[in-house]
Amino acid sequence: MLEKGKISAVQMGLMLYPTVLGTGFLVLPTLSSRYAGNDLWLTSMLASLTGVIAIYAACRLHDHYPKQSIVQYSENIVGTIPGKILGVIYFLYLVRATGIITREYAEFVKGNFLFKTPILLVIALMIVLAAVAVRGGVEMLARSAVIFTPIFIIPLFLLLFLIGQLDLGNIFPILNHGLVPVLRGTASPQAWMSEFFLMTFFLPCLQDPGKGKQWGTVSLIAVVLSLTYVNLITLFLLGPDIENKSYPVLTAFRYISVANFVENLEAGLLAMWIVGNFVKIAVFYYATVLSLAHTCQLSDYRSIVFPIGILAVICSMWGLPDLPKVKLYLKLVAPFEITTILLIIPMILLIIRALRAKKTNGGEKATR
Repeated sequence: MLEKGKISAVQMGLMLYPTVLGTGFLVLPTLSSRYAGNDLWLTSMLASLTGVIAIYAACRLHDHYPKQSIVQYSENIVGTIPGKILGVIYFLYLVRATGIITREYAEFVKGNFLFKTPILLVIALMIVLAAVAVRGGVEMLARSAVIFTPIFIIPLFLLLFLIGQLDLGNIFPILNHGLVPVLRGTASPQAWMSEFFLMTFFLPCLQDPGKGKQWGTVSLIAVVLSLTYVNLITLFLLGPDIENKSYPVLTAFRYISVANFVENLEAGLLAMWIVGNFVKIAVFYYATVLSLAHTCQLSDYRSIVFPIGILAVICSMWGLPDLPKVKLYLKLVAPFEITTILLIIPMILLIIRALRAKKTNGGEKATR
């Protein structure tokens, strides 16, 4: 094992929560409402099935290969050469995903707060911070999540100040156009739920591996409840106009006013966005580094951390010249790309492993 550090299942669960919702809070309400309309609050519940499957696949594969990540056990399942190819695919996807997630973070920060700051500087600073955390190992990542995840969650409670401005009638009529638009609106949330499979890179590091599935499920439940809560708040506040907002949650924060004294709470959202995305970027960054290290069978991954960071910065700008292109990518490409890499391929590996085990057991019985 390249990673000698150990973390608890609770720490892993705390890492997974912002890993899924770091970008999800801001973009998913808009992406879902374009298809589901006022039924967008149902999309996170339906998408939870994908999270269940992702956690199941990660844990089942870990049971068969307890000391390995997907890059390592894929060689045992499909052979050395196909396994190496899968390792390269995972590395390329993860380094690009790290760059794009950082770009999403930077676009929000620059477009709403740091208007005159070069976006490349915002991206580079976050990558450097994440690189330091990744070089520190899984224990540093876990401790960062323990500190930052509560900070990420607390601003959500500020949305309760909007209760007096909410129109509960915006939820009606429910399923007015049937279930098909809701299923189309579920495409993006279910892709984000697929990111729970990244726990495959942390399960070998658990002090209590038997609790990995339990705390992965707890994190999934927390994600579904949080996303449903945010979807409902923004729906009750903005109504049909939600699909026209780039960041509905930011708009909601700007509506908060208590006795004309407590106002301008966007800073709370900014703090939430920074710390949540730091954890998410660091988790993807860590998975990227391990993918390359395992594929190349390196003895230490720390020497490649900063070079991969440079690649991530390049990927954050490559092919995405402006914010509309980023939004188009998130709408049309990301749902299929994420689901394929983090859900479909692991399930195929699990099925191949099960078929081979069944064939082997059948052969042993026939010999007897």
